[in-house]
Amino acid sequence: MNTQGIISPILFGKFVSTNLIGTVVDTLALWVLVTFAFDTYLERYVLAPTISFQIAVLNNYSLSYFWTWKGRVKKTVRDYFQKLFFYTINCVLVFLLKLALLVAISALLDLHVVFCNLLALTITGLVNFALQDRLIFRQQKKAG
Repeated sequence: MNTQGIISPILFGKFVSTNLIGTVVDTLALWVLVTFAFDTYLERYVLAPTISFQIAVLNNYSLSYFWTWKGRVKKTVRDYFQKLFFYTINCVLVFLLKLALLVAISALLDLHVVFCNLLALTITGLVNFALQDRLIFRQQKKAG
């Protein structure tokens, strides 16, 4: 968003692309873990998704830092890890919001879980973009 609150189509397109790539990375990492590394229920349904989620977070963050929001970062080690900390918290909170919305939409509209998930993803995607735009990768005020 710029100072007038208008979403930049280019930034939003990069954001969406980053998240689509992250979905592929998450799915591929999950598949590798459950195919080659984990056997028990706990490993496959708790540990593997947790690890694949974190791999996707790191992937999405790096794409966000060096591509999507590259004009808004300092490109220092400290800045990278400082923003990564807040980005990770943001991802976890947005994920929890998605779960809450999925349950609420399901209860209110009695739709199939896939449709509830898509609606929840749409809402949380917009929230996630706004949080990244306004907080994590906010534009620095120009001196002068």
